Amino acid sequence: MNDTPIRIRVRYSKVGNLRFVGHLDTQRLFERALRRANLPLRYTQGFNKRIRLNLASALPLGFTSSAEVLDFWLDEALDSREIFQKLQEALPAEIRIIDLNPVSNSLPSLQASVLSSDYRIWLPRNLRPEDFQQKLDQLLQAPEILVSRRNKSVDYKPLIFESDLQTDSDSKLVWNLRLSSTPEGNARPDDILNLLEINPAVCLIERVGLNFITEVE
Repeated sequence: MNDTPIRIRVRYSKVGNLRFVGHLDTQRLFERALRRANLPLRYTQGFNKRIRLNLASALPLGFTSSAEVLDFWLDEALDSREIFQKLQEALPAEIRIIDLNPVSNSLPSLQASVLSSDYRIWLPRNLRPEDFQQKLDQLLQAPEILVSRRNKSVDYKPLIFESDLQTDSDSKLVWNLRLSSTPEGNARPDDILNLLEINPAVCLIERVGLNFITEVE
């Protein structure tokens, strides 16, 4: 066993029915896949040993993603193409690896370094762009944007970094958002949709980017 573990960083997409699988179940899914891939995995110390695995910011239930990131560790160095192939074969079809590379152990943990998330939201077709823009402007210009969470109010105003409304090639209204994803301030697009009186369940919400304080290698 190598005294210095090999840290592997994976970017992956999560689509289809797996959007209804929560963060902890996604972690367990990857643990099972890593075992099936028969890789020389590094485990945690102690009585209850677990695969050393670190996922970035939790993806809210019901959202798809093309930008998820996780780290795991190996006891031995392997060719990245071999790891990619073995892990992809062990994963369900609705999780696809985008890229996989070794990274430095000196990098901070994903949870400690994630800064913000980029979301793309396809809005209902019956929504008039001018009506939505007017409501959105009123919301963003308010001195506070209060969201009730766990019996307390959170001000979303400083947690909304960017907002841009576009029309895609199919003439669908697409709203791009960059929101804070730090432990101190984690904003969700479905909360903002509710404030705008739009049911998140009738929208397609995809996370398209994770941004880090220390740039991910």
